Amino acid sequence: MRASRLASYLRAASRAADRHPYPDPDDGPAPPPPLTVYVCQKVAALRHGARADEASDSVADPSDSAESVFAGDVPLRILVAQAGGGKSTLLRLRLADAGARGPSEHHRSGRATSAAPVPVLVQATALAAEPVLSEALAKATAEELGPLGLREPLTADFFSRRPDPRVPWMVLVDGLDEVAQQGDRAALLERLALAAEQQPCVYRFVVTTRPLPTAELARLGSRTAHFSRLLPFTMHDVRAYARACFAGLPHPAIHRNEFMTGLQMSGLDALARTPLIASILCRLYLADPARPLPEGRTAAYRSFVELLYEQNAHKDIRGTHDSAIRVLKDQYQIPRDNRAAERAAQDVRDRLPELIDLLAHERINGNTAPASEILSVHVPARRPDRVTRARWTSFLGDLLRPTGLLVQRGNDFDFLHRTLLEYHAARHATRDRRARVELLPEVFPYHHEPPPVDASYLGFLLDGLLNADDHTATAATWSLERLTAGRNPAICRFLIEQTHLRTNLPRTTAGHLARFAADTALDEWTRVRAAWALSRLEGHDGEAAALLAASAADPTLGGARRVKAAGLLARIGGHGDEAAVLLTGFLTDPSLRDEDRVYAAWALGQRDDRTADAVAFLVSFVRDPTRDRADRVRALTDLSGTEGHTEAVAGAFLAFAADTAVPMRDRVRAAAHVAGLDAPAARDAAGLLAAFATDTALDVWDRAHAAGHLVHLDAHAPDAVDLLVRFATDTGLEDWERLEAASTLLRRTGDEHATALFTALATDCTLDVLDRLDAIKRLAELVPHRDLARTLYAALATDTALLGGQRAHAAIHLVDLGGDRAGTVRLLATLIADSAVPDRWRKYVARELERLRTE
Repeated sequence: MRASRLASYLRAASRAADRHPYPDPDDGPAPPPPLTVYVCQKVAALRHGARADEASDSVADPSDSAESVFAGDVPLRILVAQAGGGKSTLLRLRLADAGARGPSEHHRSGRATSAAPVPVLVQATALAAEPVLSEALAKATAEELGPLGLREPLTADFFSRRPDPRVPWMVLVDGLDEVAQQGDRAALLERLALAAEQQPCVYRFVVTTRPLPTAELARLGSRTAHFSRLLPFTMHDVRAYARACFAGLPHPAIHRNEFMTGLQMSGLDALARTPLIASILCRLYLADPARPLPEGRTAAYRSFVELLYEQNAHKDIRGTHDSAIRVLKDQYQIPRDNRAAERAAQDVRDRLPELIDLLAHERINGNTAPASEILSVHVPARRPDRVTRARWTSFLGDLLRPTGLLVQRGNDFDFLHRTLLEYHAARHATRDRRARVELLPEVFPYHHEPPPVDASYLGFLLDGLLNADDHTATAATWSLERLTAGRNPAICRFLIEQTHLRTNLPRTTAGHLARFAADTALDEWTRVRAAWALSRLEGHDGEAAALLAASAADPTLGGARRVKAAGLLARIGGHGDEAAVLLTGFLTDPSLRDEDRVYAAWALGQRDDRTADAVAFLVSFVRDPTRDRADRVRALTDLSGTEGHTEAVAGAFLAFAADTAVPMRDRVRAAAHVAGLDAPAARDAAGLLAAFATDTALDVWDRAHAAGHLVHLDAHAPDAVDLLVRFATDTGLEDWERLEAASTLLRRTGDEHATALFTALATDCTLDVLDRLDAIKRLAELVPHRDLARTLYAALATDTALLGGQRAHAAIHLVDLGGDRAGTVRLLATLIADSAVPDRWRKYVARELERLRTE
């Protein structure tokens, strides 16, 4: 029974991890790929961590991959990244990976083959509010995963013991910084540390947070805490993401170049290295390629919120709201009550944007009550006397749900992302002159210390204050000037952060940054960062370049700082030659660490006239097996983005793929990269892939992936297809292994042979119904096969041999695919009337039916 519950949990967790939070339009250009998908491809490519090619305050070993935070025996780990930096994405990626592999990852053929802990995701605020860890986990999974395939509730008892005798839980705690009070955060970390120390070990923890004071995070000591910093995208990553986003447009290369040029012209190129911002800006470009990108972060979020409403037009938000008002008022037959309910409901709908701002402001200031409760105590959302609390709560939910700004979790609503909450909270805090006057002393309570507000939220507040059309803008500017005139290093870091966030700071900011960059009393890294921040301000390129060049040539500075300064100098127009001389010298500098020399080669390779020198160094480095694997992977990553020099690059990848000391997944990826090149080494790479695919000593997962790459090679395609078919039909394999093989064939070919395999899996009564649903879901992801997916979903929904909740689950998936609307309505109505369907599932079905009827 426990194994069955674990399997159900992992499948549902995988589905939750795969969900993309932003609504997609029904027509027009395809939306950007979900960040979970892109980061998955990025990490899996060679399991490498992103290099910070811009100044950052990373404290982690740059050779660590992003996924290294999940490895090892340290029971409590803390992952730090800036707002929108991919923390939640990485946790969901971990869930997706565990769900895809399933329970058989932990015990295949009756034997333990992996000690990987089983992940479970929970918000830090939920843990802080619930004193019992297992109770919090049970509640969180019920709210998040209930509609996604859980057969029965997962109790606190289920989470109070190991999921399997061989492995512990890995509790992924997201958003420590969202716990409002420092004392509450400290208490939560203490609780987690105590739980992690218990023997036998039931829990390990990975905690994500935005940057917090070092002392606050380090208070547990090195015995229980491990710190890693998730680094931002490189500009190569941004280009690669843009390439994926614009692949469906005519002339995608032109659009990618226009987009990258637009980033530079708007000054958003550095900010776009934050994954969330990259996604937002790509969506804005897709919506209207002819429209210039917004200037500044606040403007970007304002445009994005407007876009969410525009792209939700196909959902008819106005019609949905009209229907919600009609349903509410029609429940009251006395004319006076009917009119009162309608007036109140209409007033709420008319003021909904302001109420969403108010909700965000309440939440950011620590109000954890349900959204409907928060709104109900405020005019105009106050409940009329004759309207019951339950009906009013339901009505408010019907207004919030289709906006695209919030996501429902259980019976409550959360903002799609923390930064969206901050943007709306700042709108409320700066909504009028009176509010801004009250806000000023909260933002600037000290003369010599930076504002005691999170940097991301502070940026939105400052934009609201400094862009006001009354005297509060002058007062805010004066307060900021008085603050930044000091010499406190914390003030310098404050200016650097706000410059990076593209906050609309006063013109005097440049002078203060230049002063800090030249101040030898500051640590060297802060000075380099200040010089780079200065270069982001219009008209100060030359001054910033001189400061960076001086740092790069200063022998008293650390090697990493000198190399980084030269790399940043290379990005300032007109100073490329000067930077190239410095970077070339670093390649052969024996005093530098390997990772710094690899970075120097990468930065040098960004200049077309020096690419050959960079490639020669990186190829030699990759071919050297004595070098650290992480540094070799980093060098390979740099080579993969190099145009030209195909034979040299192919040789380096092939040498890596043939290295038996390298993990097999990396070897498969490296060989596949070479096999797709127009180079003589492609034949050798294909041979390696064929050897991997037929090696019975390897994991079926790796063999299937190798075969999937061979499908595109004419000489190997027939054998690769036969091998994948054999995997998919081998009943001796685990169900998830068969499904992965069929999925690989479907993704690579999409032909009738692959669809026949999926049809067989979806109709195989010996398979778990959740695996059958997964098979149909993968079919539905490809447009040509959606009709077949509809048929298969309908068959499951009408199969009375299945549990009622399973039939309802299939029906809800059928709604998402569209098609025969009348038939779907009849099917949903039948399920609602079926007493064999559990009440909670009938509720989900009824909600879908109402949505269909009102569209």
